[in-house]
Amino acid sequence: LRSAAEIQSRIQALREDAACAPLGAGQVELIQALLDIRETMHNAISQLRDIAVDLPAISDAVDRLALREKALTERGVDTENLMFEASFGRVSMEYYDGFVFGFRADARPEWPMIASGGRYDALTKRLGEGGEIPAVGGVMRPGLMLELEGANDH
Repeated sequence: LRSAAEIQSRIQALREDAACAPLGAGQVELIQALLDIRETMHNAISQLRDIAVDLPAISDAVDRLALREKALTERGVDTENLMFEASFGRVSMEYYDGFVFGFRADARPEWPMIASGGRYDALTKRLGEGGEIPAVGGVMRPGLMLELEGANDH
């Protein structure tokens, strides 16, 4: 469904990307350190701020995450025990372009997520031919939720 101009533009973007020098070892290590963060939200923000000293491109995102933590705390969410995983959704939720979330059952760690979702504003802009609509979506697995609720009754 793409026009010839869209295809040509994508080919040009790929050529430009291929012409760029590869990332240096130090940059790769910083990105890996970022993706390895799996910590409580508060501690994760501290680690991200440390990485941002050498990788300033993430500074704005870290600031937004700190504001999100503050907003969650103000609404009664215990962010001291809320887990943050920087690589979460990287493979299985690639159409999301903002904050993503997932809920697991502590009592059943082998289960998939009970619910997951996130922001996907860029998708609405793309599908809306430039008309952007802020969007959040998600999925809940009622069968797992009912099974978990039944297990708690016993």
